[in-house]
Amino acid sequence: MSDLPFTVEVFTAEVPMARPFAHAASERRTSRSVLVRCTLAGATGWGEGAPRSYVTGESLDSAVHALQHAQLPALEALFTGSFHSGVRALAALDLSAALGSREHPAPAAACALETALLDAWCRAHGRDAAEALAVVGGEALRSVPQVPASALVVDASRTPAELLGALSAEARSRLTHVKVKGLPDPEATRELVMSAREFVDPARTTLSVDANGAWSPALALQAAALLADVVDWLEEPTRPRDWATLHRIQRGTGCPVMLDESAVVPADLDDAIRHAAATYVNVRVSKCGGPLASLRMLQHARTLGLRAQLGVQVAEVGPLWAAGRLLAAHVDELVAVESGRQDEWFDPDLTVPPYTIDRTHHRAEPLPGPGFGLVPSPRFLQTRTRRAGRTVPGPTTRTPA
Repeated sequence: MSDLPFTVEVFTAEVPMARPFAHAASERRTSRSVLVRCTLAGATGWGEGAPRSYVTGESLDSAVHALQHAQLPALEALFTGSFHSGVRALAALDLSAALGSREHPAPAAACALETALLDAWCRAHGRDAAEALAVVGGEALRSVPQVPASALVVDASRTPAELLGALSAEARSRLTHVKVKGLPDPEATRELVMSAREFVDPARTTLSVDANGAWSPALALQAAALLADVVDWLEEPTRPRDWATLHRIQRGTGCPVMLDESAVVPADLDDAIRHAAATYVNVRVSKCGGPLASLRMLQHARTLGLRAQLGVQVAEVGPLWAAGRLLAAHVDELVAVESGRQDEWFDPDLTVPPYTIDRTHHRAEPLPGPGFGLVPSPRFLQTRTRRAGRTVPGPTTRTPA
């Protein structure tokens, strides 16, 4: 296999959304993703990253630049042995730091590259990507895969009554988690939560509020006091890594904190534990650097006693949602799982196979392999993507800007 060509291509994709998605920190009407196509050991794999400036500080341009101009080890050298050795070698890399730096990692860019490499390697061996997870997953994985019920996210573009009220009684009864996106005003946010509680049974459906880091420390403390008796946790209530305020929220109001933008790399979790600043963490595949990097993050959270949610980036267009579904079915003890609303935002022909979800049972089935079981559709590639650079023999050296 080592004599076969190794290439990496970078693309950008921008897809208008049929419905906006809004929260206290941002509003999104267009999906912007970086895509990587990798040819490795005679097979082709695809990866995606969703750079969001308010999440990791990355933009679409910076992610492309990182992929085109970073100095990396000779990646093809990782894939000269067995299937298992290639997976372990890829899992051992810190691509986020290699594409950025320790101080300013580039996880969305790393996610696109890691996913493409893993997809290609699995396809070259005729393996499902689940087999790659099993190589490095350890105790974090279920003994038998299980598809969890997907959470419902109430964003600021619709009220709880509009979103939850449109569901059938059966669909509402099967909800296991509802996340309400916070508003700038904590009291108005509590009203949203109380409205959502009218449509679900809190005894079997957990509720959370996600502020996306938009509240000041004072507002976050006020919100936590207002919400402590009506939510199960408060996600990213103030600016990222404000450990002192997060500690005060947990200890002073009794409202558990879930980290999101504050938790990009495993070292963030160490800081949170040192400051007694969190009970939960939201792991997102793009935010954390790829499926293997996310699995590493989940393993570290488990070691530290933090419980985890598997979240999504808004408006994932293909490989990202396939990777997320795979992790959701195999990772054990998740408190909640998100699966996106691509069926509302996009035409179904972006990928082969298309995005599907059972909205009555809230089931998002993982795709069968090989690899992650998905490729961008020819129409999507022709009409919604742009090649960001020439085909290169792997990003092993810095290329001219």
